[in-house]
Amino acid sequence: MDGLLDIQGVKGMARFISVCFLVVHIAMIVIFWRCGVTPMALFNAGSVAFYVLSFALIRRGLLGLYTDLVYAEVVAHMTCAILLTGWGSDFQVALMAMSSFAFFAEYLQRYLGMRHAHALPLCIVGAIAYLASCAISALRTAPYVLSDTVSLFLRLTWGIIVFVVTTLILQAFVREATMTEKALTMRLTHDKLTGLPNRYYAAEYLGKISKSGHLDRYWVALADIDDFKHVNDTYGHNCGDFVLESVAHLLQENLGDALVCRWGGEEFLAVGLIGDGMESQRELLERARRAVAGQSLWYEEHRVNVSITVGVMAYKEGYTTSEWIDAADEKLYEGKKHGKNQVVL
Repeated sequence: MDGLLDIQGVKGMARFISVCFLVVHIAMIVIFWRCGVTPMALFNAGSVAFYVLSFALIRRGLLGLYTDLVYAEVVAHMTCAILLTGWGSDFQVALMAMSSFAFFAEYLQRYLGMRHAHALPLCIVGAIAYLASCAISALRTAPYVLSDTVSLFLRLTWGIIVFVVTTLILQAFVREATMTEKALTMRLTHDKLTGLPNRYYAAEYLGKISKSGHLDRYWVALADIDDFKHVNDTYGHNCGDFVLESVAHLLQENLGDALVCRWGGEEFLAVGLIGDGMESQRELLERARRAVAGQSLWYEEHRVNVSITVGVMAYKEGYTTSEWIDAADEKLYEGKKHGKNQVVL
């Protein structure tokens, strides 16, 4: 889907996360070493080694495994830090923040059709670690005591990190979900080949006009490419697709503010305002017809000339939208029967 993260984009996000965690753990080595908490300084040295190696997982596209291991590393790190230095250093807040990371990672990996992490089991493990650490910290005194200054610094640091990380992840999730919705809506309502609105979009558009009570201000036209089967049979279906794209462009270019849709096959539907009267609209449609008939289309050294027949119908009181389009279709059939390459009003 256009505009959405692809696997390279997700890998880029994973690399950014690894770099950030590397910086945090290097800082933790310094802090714990200076405070004399040797076990946590060594633990963080191991974490640094892990995040260096994580780039290999990212490069190989093992993002599900990457997510599992990052989550496990954070849970292990924070749990050990709580048990060794006490509840007052706020390492536990990182356990809560990792839930958003796990679910966002699962969403992206599912979207890309990859082997993905399962966020719920990871979050359950994180919750158990949080509750167990809380209970143990309440029942026993931590073997290492950090100074009030260091504890305050760590609380502020983890608060800022958790707030920033959670905000960025949720913002990215909202952005990707919104873009996904737009892309899906575009697929639902627009023709992939020509880029025009499709039959579904046209039906919705006519339904809105009908609800407004102003159908009498509009006309509909059905335009059909003459002898399109001959084009496909003579030059192939790729040429047929090229002709459809070219005719779609010419109709859009020459029908002003009218809505132009791909109705199906080689048929196009146009909806426009009557404005100064149907004669002026006939001339508008004639201009589009002449533009198509006068355009020589070149496909792989073959000159392809095509024309369109157009049936036009202004709204009549009592018509349903289906009856209205059927009436335009009858005009189109009349034009086909009497020579093609014409506008029938």
